[in-house]
Amino acid sequence: MITEDYRKDREEGMKKERSDAQWLSYEDRYIQTYLSVLREGGLKGPVLDIGCGTNHLSRAFKARGIEAEGIDVDRADFEKDKLPYKDNQFKTATLHAIIEHLFKPDNLMKELSRVIAPSGIIIIRTTRWQSDFRNFYNDPTHVKPYTPVGMTRLLSMYGFKTFFLEPGLICKSPTYWKLPEWLKWRVAKMIKGGTRTMLVMARSTK
Repeated sequence: MITEDYRKDREEGMKKERSDAQWLSYEDRYIQTYLSVLREGGLKGPVLDIGCGTNHLSRAFKARGIEAEGIDVDRADFEKDKLPYKDNQFKTATLHAIIEHLFKPDNLMKELSRVIAPSGIIIIRTTRWQSDFRNFYNDPTHVKPYTPVGMTRLLSMYGFKTFFLEPGLICKSPTYWKLPEWLKWRVAKMIKGGTRTMLVMARSTK
């Protein structure tokens, strides 16, 4: 579970790791990746960033002229509380390294289904169990791992249809995305700056 103490420790660590400008540039690379997948007009605001930490991702969205805001555990317990937003208020929601920290994702998924508008998009980055099972529980705040099949089924249970599920790499060439499925996951772990995470995008079907 993500606690307030964990959030503060994470924020302090982030501040030491990179400067404010570096973090904004880093988060903008995520947005570039999302834009390349969704193409022009596919990523719409307002965007809600769940587990926003220092709010660098929402600030990077705003720098691109996309309305966005973030919420973290200092404002809501994602496993219990209702999100402080209106029904259908957001066109997009992002969850970076959040869902694997929740014992029970049911409350958050119901709330996301409520606050995301019809045909809106949810973007999730989380560890892929098959790629990181040896390391997953080395983070003591990790409580629930996911496989691609499990993630797709979870999203479907709450009215989201998955249309993109790939290694969670940032700003890779079009050639990489054309590789066979099995090879993409293997390469994702091996290349410099590689990843053991998956990037999942799903659309609300309500």
